[in-house]
Amino acid sequence: MTATPVGRRPATSYDVAARAGVSRSTVSFILNGNDARFPESTRQRVLDAAKELAYQPSLAGRSLASGRSDTIVVLLPNSTFGSNLQDVVDEVMVGTRAVGGNVVVRFAGNTPSATMTAILALRPAGVIDLGVLSADERLQLEGHGIIALPDAPPGTARDGDGGISEIQARTLLESGCRTLWFAALADQRLDAYGPGRLAALRAFAAGEGLPEPAQVRVPLDLTQATVALGEVLAGDDVPVGVACYNDEVALALLAAARELDVAVPDRLALVGVDHIPVGQLWSPPLTTVDVDLRGMVSAIASQLRALLGDGEAEQPVQASPFLTLVRGGTA
Repeated sequence: MTATPVGRRPATSYDVAARAGVSRSTVSFILNGNDARFPESTRQRVLDAAKELAYQPSLAGRSLASGRSDTIVVLLPNSTFGSNLQDVVDEVMVGTRAVGGNVVVRFAGNTPSATMTAILALRPAGVIDLGVLSADERLQLEGHGIIALPDAPPGTARDGDGGISEIQARTLLESGCRTLWFAALADQRLDAYGPGRLAALRAFAAGEGLPEPAQVRVPLDLTQATVALGEVLAGDDVPVGVACYNDEVALALLAAARELDVAVPDRLALVGVDHIPVGQLWSPPLTTVDVDLRGMVSAIASQLRALLGDGEAEQPVQASPFLTLVRGGTA
């Protein structure tokens, strides 16, 4: 192996990635031995680049060479989140303890540039992105030696929605033909998840030969939710199935159905997302999709720990194993 010239900084995995023409995550996967999913030509380019640059994986050396801190940033959309946010932070702290460092929760800024500026100012070792960064922004972070995981954030427009909408739609259609709708939250903040959910629901309907689902925005206000439900039920008397953005939206529509004396689930069926406790106190209990966010983030943190040099690299995290249908009485 070629020795590193005196006075020259040690090569980093970013240097190897640049030499091989791949992402830094790819370098980490291959050099950690988890290379089965990569073509032989890619594996060889990475190995050759590491040899040519005399690359030696070292957490301390990488930190000194790159000027990065030991901070892990949990990046969240400036949107609505349930009470399990603390669980997410706790899980990241447990999952990354082996590499040390601090965990910082950061909500997205008003603009993408503001978000990137805030992240780069922290010089983090890694970013756990829960639906904020674009592909170009992720490449920019990689250019600064920062790992961004997961590869495609579950629930966002970049990967559809991880399978949430299909679970909702199939559940809504179990009792027979229904007109499908997507109920989005009426909120002034950027919606990182709604567009992906709507797109996935429409893709499912197209694949099943069903009419394209329409969207209705539902405020968390009884009067306005009643107006929104009136829009959904206008027209013919065909039963309606609504895939809701979250459980709060579903409960707003259930309250509106009570006001309008609409039969649930015969005339109106609903499936929420999040499995919040209050949804199970309703009559009938809410049918919903439970997202094991803590388990998913634990897997992401484990992958990040491996990529930072402590342990064997793991396969990219997918959302579907962390989704469970909770059957209630609304669908």
